[in-house]
Amino acid sequence: MEAGGLVGRDPELERIGVLLRDAAAGRPSALLVAGEPGIGKTSLVTEAISRPTAEGHLVLWGRCLRFGADSTPYLPFGQILTQWHRQAEEAERRRVLEGADLLSTIAPSLGVPTRPADSNRMLPLVAATLDRMTQHATLVLVVDDVQWADGSSLDLLAYLLAGFDRQRLALLLTYRDTELAEGHRLHGWLADVLRLPSVSSMRLERLGFADVEELCSRLTGASGGDDAAAVYEESSGNPYYAELLVRDANAGLRTERDGSLRQALLSSWHGLGVDARELLQLLAVGGRPVAVEVLTRLVRARGGTPDQASVSLAEASGAGMVYLMGDGDAWFHHPLIAEVVASTLTPTARRRVHEEYVEVLEAAVDLPLSSRAAHLALHHDGAGDADPAFVWSVMAADEAVAVRGYAEACEHLHRACRLWDDVGDDIRALAGDRVDLWRRASDSAWSAGEYVLAVRLREEAVTRVDPGVDPVRAVRLGLPLPHWREASGLEAGAALTESASRVADLATHLCPGTPEHAQSLARLAFAELSGDDQASAARHASEAVSIATRTGSTEALAWALSVRSETRLDAEAALTEALEAVTLANHVGDPELMGVAAGQGANSFERLGRRVHAAELLLTTFRRLLGSGSAHDAMWANPSFGAALLIALGRWDEAGDMLHELLSRRYPPSHAADVRGQAATLALRSGRLAAGHAHLARAHELLPGLPEFKDLLAWAEIEGLWVGRDFPEALSRATVLMKDLTQVDATIGDELLPVAARIAADLAEQPGRRTEAQTLLDRVERVRGTEPDRFTPAVPDDLLHPAWGRIYAAERARCDDEPDPAPLWRSAVAACRAAGLVWDEALSSHQLARALLSSRGGGREAASVLRHAAQVATGLGATGVLGAIEALAQQAHVVLVEPPPIESVDPWPDAFPALTPREREVLSPLLAGRTYAEIAAALFISEKTVSVHVSNLLRKTGTSSRVELAELARRRP
Repeated sequence: MEAGGLVGRDPELERIGVLLRDAAAGRPSALLVAGEPGIGKTSLVTEAISRPTAEGHLVLWGRCLRFGADSTPYLPFGQILTQWHRQAEEAERRRVLEGADLLSTIAPSLGVPTRPADSNRMLPLVAATLDRMTQHATLVLVVDDVQWADGSSLDLLAYLLAGFDRQRLALLLTYRDTELAEGHRLHGWLADVLRLPSVSSMRLERLGFADVEELCSRLTGASGGDDAAAVYEESSGNPYYAELLVRDANAGLRTERDGSLRQALLSSWHGLGVDARELLQLLAVGGRPVAVEVLTRLVRARGGTPDQASVSLAEASGAGMVYLMGDGDAWFHHPLIAEVVASTLTPTARRRVHEEYVEVLEAAVDLPLSSRAAHLALHHDGAGDADPAFVWSVMAADEAVAVRGYAEACEHLHRACRLWDDVGDDIRALAGDRVDLWRRASDSAWSAGEYVLAVRLREEAVTRVDPGVDPVRAVRLGLPLPHWREASGLEAGAALTESASRVADLATHLCPGTPEHAQSLARLAFAELSGDDQASAARHASEAVSIATRTGSTEALAWALSVRSETRLDAEAALTEALEAVTLANHVGDPELMGVAAGQGANSFERLGRRVHAAELLLTTFRRLLGSGSAHDAMWANPSFGAALLIALGRWDEAGDMLHELLSRRYPPSHAADVRGQAATLALRSGRLAAGHAHLARAHELLPGLPEFKDLLAWAEIEGLWVGRDFPEALSRATVLMKDLTQVDATIGDELLPVAARIAADLAEQPGRRTEAQTLLDRVERVRGTEPDRFTPAVPDDLLHPAWGRIYAAERARCDDEPDPAPLWRSAVAACRAAGLVWDEALSSHQLARALLSSRGGGREAASVLRHAAQVATGLGATGVLGAIEALAQQAHVVLVEPPPIESVDPWPDAFPALTPREREVLSPLLAGRTYAEIAAALFISEKTVSVHVSNLLRKTGTSSRVELAELARRRP
């Protein structure tokens, strides 16, 4: 692939890298790489063997062919031997091919065989020949498209896999697992070889949204933006189709769209027989996976033979266009193929196919309702039959909701809404009244991630209710709208509070003292909290609690307690109410309420310094909503805040999993920008700077026109500027963020102070910029102020605020160039470890080591600190910090791998009789990687004395450095 190589395949590349390293060490193994067509199996292998891991390896390729393979035994091995023969030196050819002239029967370029081919000897002969190749090089055999391999080649591959011993050999086999029809011979072969030792498999999945976005960025040289979202949606994450789409779009920008994607897809379709092409047209008009039995009946209704459908499906499957699903349905590998194939029919022809589907499905009463309803809804609509299309749409929506198919339910209910005016009153009655249908459609749209559509449908439902006739219903329908508008990016600030106030006023006048009245006040308080109107929020939340308690409504009380917890000054009391709200919300089971309650509970934990509890609550709620509802409903659990907490706690794997899930969804702009901010933070801290800045760039696109970012995204912006070494701008942003934080609560700014001090200290270490750094840091500190006291624990067991205070004190001392900062850094490391701030612990450990190395007698402790810092950074995957730690260790001659305990063991007792007893004592720990300080402490001598002994050792052993001395030790028996 051009412009930057693979995206989204780092774990898979590392796995192949391990296999290649094992092979070089004489541990042969094989990896079977499976996946659908276009998923990038060959590209992955090509990239892996082009990396430094494979330098010096002999890589030979063989490819199986779809047509005619069975008539050419050992086809891929003939290619492998031919490729080797062309590049090998003459002497190497004679050595490897001695006594192997029979191989010419499968690779004619090797010469003319002296005797007839003996198939019984071919397997051991090829194996022995490959063994001889491995004697002078690590051999990597790649066999592509094993699903088309001839039987002889499969036998030979199995023979090689079963014969692994100590060869320097690696096998990489790729195959399309979507093309293995029932009875395919590869099924049994795979079952056998995967039981062999040193044989494993790996399936390539489609790319996530973030990976497709990166692919678009690499191919176009610009941020993916909305174009990436469209490419992801159309390609379903298949790299090949995604790349064709991007190139097609680029061609459209330059001249005319060249239609490369359409041509690529149509060429496969045109390559099929007439029956198979017609069958795929039927399937494409089906619009969704279709049961094979239904396709068979359609073919029969058109006059086809009983087995025509199965034969045509087999042909289309072999061409990689369709696959059979586990439930007996057939569908295209990608919706793109369906779209292109459907376009080969005229509108009239498509309408006729819809009518044919209706005729077959109406008569297919033996098929389950769940497999007929969705199709009948779609095809009646396509045939122009409004009444039955409406009826079946409502039924199909019920079936979809039962299995949590929210996107499908949204599609069917939205169709029913569209058809409402075209059907009779008796038909409409099947769906209840218009208001109820629009409400259901609104709820399903939200769960499907169609946020703006959900708001519009809910607004339409509200306008259809007469408040004078049904006041409770009117209020209840309008309750979520302000929050939905805010979450959808349609409303914010004062407009949000005004909307919530109108709903609360309506409830106060129409249904006072009801659960709806209580919930309207709670939601108003929630909006007021967003607008920083704490006093009004507290008043309305308390009133909501009183009304909800009197009504006995669990739902209303959960809302009221959750919001009131955010207004309480007593942090412990706030937490008690918040957790009660969480329990009640989980009992009610409404996703929005569960998410809001969890968010408020996390805020309460955070104010008490219990960050682990806050992270666990958000993570648990997020997973619960994913497991029991829609992935889009999980947005209510404020997962970006949860990811931020997990990142701060060093739980990067869990944060990465959460962000991976979130980045694959299309959330509203404000939520998506926050997710991007956390993805940027994790990427920057992991050393993936380009990815981090790409996430920040996308966040800017999602929230255009904002002079400053707030909340979670602002932290990521500051970190991005810090990593990019734009320290003044980072401190300027920190000042703005501090103003926003202190307007809510001055103590919230305590977490920002150590960040600002760290940036200022880095700036101060640049020549001539210490005064500038101190001035900028002073500005941030003045905004925070001194009231209330900084870094005061919220409760006795609060460890976060003290840890921030220790980091700040040490960084401030570094900024001011105070002498002997090691005690401050030692305290900061201990505080970070106690508070679980793993990232900060790694940074502080690095600074402690720096301070120790610049002080007298700190070398021994510095070595220990550096090893600990490296261990922490490695565990996190923080490559940027790890690089700084490794550089400092190299400068200080510290081996970061923990050396064994110091023992007075002479590795060469007789080789160098001129060595003194003390030199022999120094030699062993020196070779083990101990520093001069550690050796001095262990032997109770000075570092200078150690240095003298080391000089003598180098002279007497004829070496010039510790490295040469270690190499000499390695070579000696």
